[in-house]
Amino acid sequence: MDYRILGPLEALDGERQLPLGGARQRAVLALLLLHGNETLSRDVIVDELWGEDAPATAGKVLQNCVSALRKELPPDTIRTVSGGYALTLEPDDLDRDRFERLLAEGRAALETGDHAEALDQLRRALAQWRGAPLSDLSYELFTRDEIKRLEELHVAALEDRIEAELALGHHDELVPELEALVTKHPLRERLRGQLMLALYRAGRQAEALDAYRAARRTLLAELGIEPGRALRELEHAILAQVPALDVGPSRPQALQRPGRAAASPLEGRTEELGLLEAGLDDALAGRGRLFVVVGDAGTGKTRLADELASTAKGRGTRILWGRGWAGGGAPPYWPWTQALRDALPTTISSDGPEGQFRFFEAVTRTLREQTAAQPLLLVLDDLQAADEASVLLLEFVATELPEMSALVVALGRPETARLAELERHATRTVRL
Repeated sequence: MDYRILGPLEALDGERQLPLGGARQRAVLALLLLHGNETLSRDVIVDELWGEDAPATAGKVLQNCVSALRKELPPDTIRTVSGGYALTLEPDDLDRDRFERLLAEGRAALETGDHAEALDQLRRALAQWRGAPLSDLSYELFTRDEIKRLEELHVAALEDRIEAELALGHHDELVPELEALVTKHPLRERLRGQLMLALYRAGRQAEALDAYRAARRTLLAELGIEPGRALRELEHAILAQVPALDVGPSRPQALQRPGRAAASPLEGRTEELGLLEAGLDDALAGRGRLFVVVGDAGTGKTRLADELASTAKGRGTRILWGRGWAGGGAPPYWPWTQALRDALPTTISSDGPEGQFRFFEAVTRTLREQTAAQPLLLVLDDLQAADEASVLLLEFVATELPEMSALVVALGRPETARLAELERHATRTVRL
């Protein structure tokens, strides 16, 4: 089973989304999920759901809700124990538990200095999120403390992921995201410091100092306090251009999402994975392919690509990963910038039709040179959020792929008009 609370409440049995009934029935399931493998007495459940205003029929309504849920969930999922109910959860059944496990693994890798491993685990952790936790039940009193805790953990996980990316030298591309996060969370000094460091490493020292002054103004206005010691010391280090602020020499040239098998096996997508692996076979034989994977949010597009990447890695393939950014402020060609990093041509202007064509040719030439040395799997995720120029570049690259040892997998949602146009250039479209 796959229960999801990091967004609206959902329950999936394999790839089938289960009907969960009305608001009261969904609330019963959410409460049992939040206390998975614990026994809650009927009185406690009634009190959590109705409070002091519980009607005389509350016990009967609860019994009916449990009965209806039992018809949808696997047998013996909800057990009657000593006058109460308990919902059986296996490890990783609940997205909250997967998120917290991956977050702990990412933080452990950060502590040991394995920033690439930390980044991989933290990205996987954050990928569990589909929106505000229990957004369809946020009005229920029993959800509020857990929602607040999870939202705090989510921002902290973002900060951890950014720390890993800064250590790997991804400062240039982090600036737009950090500016958006600072606007959303103006009192978080860690985010403020990360923005200052990213700006400084990007050669924007004056803007880094401006960011400190903005942080100080906000903290004084909102809380009446000066910035903490860490932020003050960072400002002094930036003023002094302390060498320790510079990124270490181990920066990779590209963000490589190594493609590791997930904690639980992929179910229900054997046919789709087989199609992608056939495309990988062609790419390894020097016949490049473009596959477009289309599906609604939560249908497993990224998970499918992860499984493919795991296979590709075992066959000696280099794996690059980029994704669209829907938060605003991302520069043109953002998914390509993430994937190619330093290999992206920077000396050729992409302005105007002629400049864009020369830029497209330069990117294609770079890919051809890279695949001559090692086969390549390039995954471009969330293309519904990408800029039009990024999709046009992919269409251009697709015309040259047959001569390369490369498999390009584009992931996106079906409502995207640009993705529909891209399908004309695809070797195969896989619909989830």
